[in-house]
Amino acid sequence: MGAFSGYYLYCDLDGTLFDDDKNVSAENRAAIETFVREGGRFGVATGRAPSIIGAIERELPVNAPCILLNGAGLYDLSKKEFLAMHPLDRARMERLADIVVAVRRDACVQVFTDRSIYEINPNQRDDPYTLMERLPVEKIAMNDIRETALKLLISHTSPNLDAIHEAVLLESGIKQFSVFRTSGWYLEFVSAGVNKGVALEDVRLRCPDCKTILAIGDFNNDLEMIAAADIGGAPSNAIDEVKAVANIVLSQNNNQSCVAAFLKQTLGI
Repeated sequence: MGAFSGYYLYCDLDGTLFDDDKNVSAENRAAIETFVREGGRFGVATGRAPSIIGAIERELPVNAPCILLNGAGLYDLSKKEFLAMHPLDRARMERLADIVVAVRRDACVQVFTDRSIYEINPNQRDDPYTLMERLPVEKIAMNDIRETALKLLISHTSPNLDAIHEAVLLESGIKQFSVFRTSGWYLEFVSAGVNKGVALEDVRLRCPDCKTILAIGDFNNDLEMIAAADIGGAPSNAIDEVKAVANIVLSQNNNQSCVAAFLKQTLGI
C-alpha cells in the first residue's frame, strides 16, 4: 500500500498531457511515475483508438483501464482488449454519413471500430492529421465494414465543418448520438449518452479499489469527465466551459507541464 493507493488519475492527451508537439514533458512523466510508484492508478482518456495509443504504453506507466473514443470504449492496454463498448447504430451512422457527403462531397469520413479505422468516402480530401501521424487507415465501403463501429469522425476545414455541423443537427435522428466538436476541423459522433464522464463512472464500478478520481482535460469532450471526477482540473489553455466545471484551474498550460502542476497542487507530488 502506497500513499496514493485508491487514487485514480485520468488525463486527456491532446492539449493536456501532450504539448503542442505531441510530446510528454519530463516533468509530467516524472510526476506520473511517482504517483504510480506510490500506489496510484493512471489511465488516459482520449478520443483516440487503440491502434494509435501504443506509444503511451511505452512512455508512461499505464495501470488503469483507458477511456478511448470519447468514452465509447473502456480498454485494458496491457491485455489489448476492450472491457466495455458502446456501439453505434449502423443504419443511423450510414444516414449521418450520407448527410455529411451531401453537404460536402469531399468531406473526410472515418469510422472507428473495435479493431481498425476506415475511410468510407471515395471522394474525400486527405485528413492532414492522418497523414502526419501515418495512422493505419484503410479505405473501404461502409457496407464492407464487419466490425463493431464505435465512433464516426468527420474532418474538413473550419467553415465547411460549420456547414456540416449545422446540417446534421437538423437530422431527426441526431438525438441518437453524442456530438463533440473536438477542434476547428473535427466533428465526432458516438452513441447517445456516451462520454468520458460516463466511462469514468464505469471505472468506479469495475475497480473496487477506486476511492478518489482525479481528472484533467481541456476541451468540450472532457466536460463530463471533469465534472464527474472527485477532483477535476483544467489547464490554463482549457476552454471556458471546462474551467467552469473544474475544481482547480491551473496557471500552467499544456506546454508548461500542467499535469505535473495538477498533481503537485492536489497531492503534493
